[in-house]
Amino acid sequence: MTLTDAQKSELLRKGNTLFNDGKYFEAGKIFALIGYKTGLIRLGDLFYFEKEMPLVAYGFYRNAKHQPMLDKIGEGFVFALKCLLTADGETTQKTVPKYESRVEEYKIRQSNSPDAGGTAPAAVAESKEDKVARAVGLLKKLAI
Repeated sequence: MTLTDAQKSELLRKGNTLFNDGKYFEAGKIFALIGYKTGLIRLGDLFYFEKEMPLVAYGFYRNAKHQPMLDKIGEGFVFALKCLLTADGETTQKTVPKYESRVEEYKIRQSNSPDAGGTAPAAVAESKEDKVARAVGLLKKLAI
């Protein structure tokens, strides 16, 4: 189904009204439907900078194909993952390096450790390499 210009402009007005009323997700659906990238970027900026919700912002930026912010949020995800995997007190760089295959330098928190939040041990222990590979796979899916 293709929309006429009149229908798109009517939906754009409705989306802007929803945005101004604070109904951000409804506005986002309309902006995505009509391909209004500026509105999607505006929603992404709102959730990233004002509401500090980068995962929600990532979705809006992804729909708008706004690569600079996708890269910025992706680097933040990688940095957060690196902080979780690196031993406490080991901060060597402030920038996020590209993933390298040197897995042995990362410390993986065990699922049954006291700081993991759970009391029951995991049924099957996952190896360090599998955990890193799974985390890198998730980050790659986010970048698509």
